[in-house]
Amino acid sequence: MNIKLGLFYMALSALNLGLMSALIKLMSGYYSPVENVFYRSTFMLVFLLLFYYFKPFCFRARKKGGGWLLLGRMMIGAIGMVLFCYNISTMPLGTATAFNQSAPLYAIIIAALIFKEPVGLRLFLAGFLGLLGVICIANPHTSGLAWAQIFCGVLNGLLVAIAYSSLYRLKEYYDGAFVVFIFSLCLSVLGFLGFFIDLPPLSSGYHPMRFGGAWWGWDVWVFAGIGLFGTCGQYFLTKAYMNAPAGVISPMNYTRLVWSVIFGIMLGDRWLGMLEGVGMGLIVLSGILTTPIKAHKTSSR
Repeated sequence: MNIKLGLFYMALSALNLGLMSALIKLMSGYYSPVENVFYRSTFMLVFLLLFYYFKPFCFRARKKGGGWLLLGRMMIGAIGMVLFCYNISTMPLGTATAFNQSAPLYAIIIAALIFKEPVGLRLFLAGFLGLLGVICIANPHTSGLAWAQIFCGVLNGLLVAIAYSSLYRLKEYYDGAFVVFIFSLCLSVLGFLGFFIDLPPLSSGYHPMRFGGAWWGWDVWVFAGIGLFGTCGQYFLTKAYMNAPAGVISPMNYTRLVWSVIFGIMLGDRWLGMLEGVGMGLIVLSGILTTPIKAHKTSSR
């Protein structure tokens, strides 16, 4: 267990996934959430294969017994990813990410109740303050969101927490890069099936990729960016949860919200108000409460 390394990986993951979310937002006006999932995952597979060429990873399990855990992580994570792309397409980027960022609080509870990980009072307080910060930024009572949108946002956070909490256990069975690879493959298959299914608002059939205008403005380059940042973000995220318990490093994932708000403003979202500023402060306080305490405990052992 290396908490400092886990926190470092989580910070890198937050930045890359924030960039990925911003690019998905750009594509959501034309492509359905399931199509965005397909293109994201397919390009991730391309970059993972390139990564494998330079640094091969093991496709075989280290030991038996992790198959059902891996399958559950794929299915729950896939549903969570589709919901996240739907949220991005129907909400401001910061709000969609805020719902997603409720996952660490669920992860802390799951880590304590299910995986029996040591989670102290300060860590619970950090998670609670972080959740309050997310609520302040999302501002659900004045956001104008429909109940269906709010439900999808809350469900996304819960499913993401369940999927992420399993990663710390999966390290006993599989290589981290393989977990990312098989997850991307699962999402690619799911997204491809969505081309033939009309299930609004998640799927609306196939929309051909656009190649009009100058070559540097083609959609394929945006999807390549989504795949690259998604690959890096998912890889660092997996490494983070495989190096430290979920309840310890989850609050660091809140920094992804900061990036999403910044990128959202760059894409045309409104500037933060006072309530959102308070939320940012609570999120920062959450990280300050968590990181030094755990790092100190680890170094003193």
